[in-house]
Amino acid sequence: MLGSWSMESKMNVESVKEAIAEFDSKFKRPGIDSLVECFQSTYVTQSNWSSLWADKGLLRTYTDEPCVYFFFNNKEELQYIGKAEILGYRMSKHFAKNSKWYGEVKTIGILPVPRDSWFEIVAIEAYLIDLLRPPANSIGKNSRRT
Repeated sequence: MLGSWSMESKMNVESVKEAIAEFDSKFKRPGIDSLVECFQSTYVTQSNWSSLWADKGLLRTYTDEPCVYFFFNNKEELQYIGKAEILGYRMSKHFAKNSKWYGEVKTIGILPVPRDSWFEIVAIEAYLIDLLRPPANSIGKNSRRT
């Protein structure tokens, strides 16, 4: 189980899936059967960026949806976890040419949440940041870990 892993471990896509499964098992949410089954990830390159926004592209599919999202570097190590009530707006801010993440993120993970449960993204994001401790996130003062 993730909670017993050393903090020295590098968190990757599989680690994120395990953490989401842990959240699923500890906190049953009305209207959300299995978050881990909703998780998707994709590689990001300058050449495929437009296809991610095209019809049926991953980011287009969830552009207006509440999501928790994950950024991974070129070594597939988790760098950041964020939340968005409207994913498309947040992604456009994160990947503007002068942004911190432009050219740095090589994989994006997306965990869409049903619209009628949009408020759950706050708890999901906080739990996963607290558990996985991505280097670009700061641990809140209400963290359950020391």
